[in-house]
Amino acid sequence: MYLINRKRLIRTFSELVRISSPSWKEALVREYIIRSVKKLPVICKKYPCGSSHNLLLTMDGERKRKPILFSAHMDTVTPCEKVKPVVTDKKIASDGTTILGSDDKAAIAMFLESLTVIAETGMPHGPIEMLFSCAEEVGLCGIKCFNMPLLKSRHAFVFDSDGHIGKIVLKAPYHSTMKISVIGKAAHAGMEPEKGINAIKVLSEIIMRLPSGRIDHETTLNVGTIAGGRATNIVAEEAYCVLEVRSIDRKKLMLNEALVRETARETAARFSARCTITRSLEYSGFSISQDDPVVRAAVGAMRRIGITHQFEISGGGSDTNIFNKAGIRAVNLSAGMQSVHTGREYILIRDLVDGARLVLSIIDLI
Repeated sequence: MYLINRKRLIRTFSELVRISSPSWKEALVREYIIRSVKKLPVICKKYPCGSSHNLLLTMDGERKRKPILFSAHMDTVTPCEKVKPVVTDKKIASDGTTILGSDDKAAIAMFLESLTVIAETGMPHGPIEMLFSCAEEVGLCGIKCFNMPLLKSRHAFVFDSDGHIGKIVLKAPYHSTMKISVIGKAAHAGMEPEKGINAIKVLSEIIMRLPSGRIDHETTLNVGTIAGGRATNIVAEEAYCVLEVRSIDRKKLMLNEALVRETARETAARFSARCTITRSLEYSGFSISQDDPVVRAAVGAMRRIGITHQFEISGGGSDTNIFNKAGIRAVNLSAGMQSVHTGREYILIRDLVDGARLVLSIIDLI
């Protein structure tokens, strides 16, 4: 139905993953994208963000049709230096020494192939926007600093979920981080330890009293970092930890945040220590109905090319969260990546091709 050039798509993806692009250092990927569309009727604009840039591609289309937005991120987790993709007849994998980078360069390759096919075939389409964000892997930083009113589209398709093509994420969590800082009292650990209040011990007691891991099917809590003390011969005066709370349900998020505060303060007081607690909302969650127009469009586009859809709930965030918060109805779709963020990462070539077909089917449908 759509004339995907399989060999070209594999080549594009393989070239992309060979480019090192840790968060905030996406310049070479960004320039690769710009070079790839140089001969196409596409306008490229870079928008500064921290030490990097977001990149917006636009292609004019039939004015009677609604503009449509596709989104992917340019950065990857590490290690991403000297990636050597291993290409076989069925899949492309990491050689095991690094990640592969299909998160999210598979989506970038799919988008570039789709634009090329449109230009080659003259396929009718409406206005198309493609946003490539920077620094997604370190807290969705790129999309958070992008000026959303620049976008004309009211519906977005973010290709940034794992699994075979066909997966549609309907819900993703609210995510907050909290820092608990404990102030005890220093003393010589050998001569007069009884005069001290060990902040590490107090903090350990707080952590032991908190729930950990999966709290229920919608909620998780995890203490991720901890530090404190200056030397073994000093009763530790200061210690802190940073934790995260996630929940699909905003009320559950707030209840668990309240539990953290109550537990920390009560425990610190019991040891005559002091504590401070700071909280930051990393991103808001979203919940989209199966009947939402953006979901129906994704399902319809999949049916047209013989792909079975699958609805899922995610425990992770993506640029999709920020789009929905900004009033752009967005859904997160699979980009075919498997075992992401590991040396075992791979993508089936079938999924790479199906992803590009799906992009074209969505464009054709809307």
